[in-house]
Amino acid sequence: MDENKMPENDGWKKNARLAIYAMAGFYLLTLAYQMFRAISTSHGNEQLVMIVATILFLIVGVGLIGFGLIAGYRNIKADHREDEK
Repeated sequence: MDENKMPENDGWKKNARLAIYAMAGFYLLTLAYQMFRAISTSHGNEQLVMIVATILFLIVGVGLIGFGLIAGYRNIKADHREDEK
């Protein structure tokens, strides 16, 4: 058996993991949006913490969505190439 080729069962696990990353990124973006809307009602240190957390959630959320979609596309592309052989 070729060492570089994943068993049939591991392919869907990898794709499912990437989908979960993308969904987690979407969830972080919704949290960032809700926190952004609540910034105007907060005061003092709480407002500063909410601004920092909103920016952090935004960056991590976009990163997770991008990673999940790009890696998933590469997996599909690689699987398609293997099917052609």
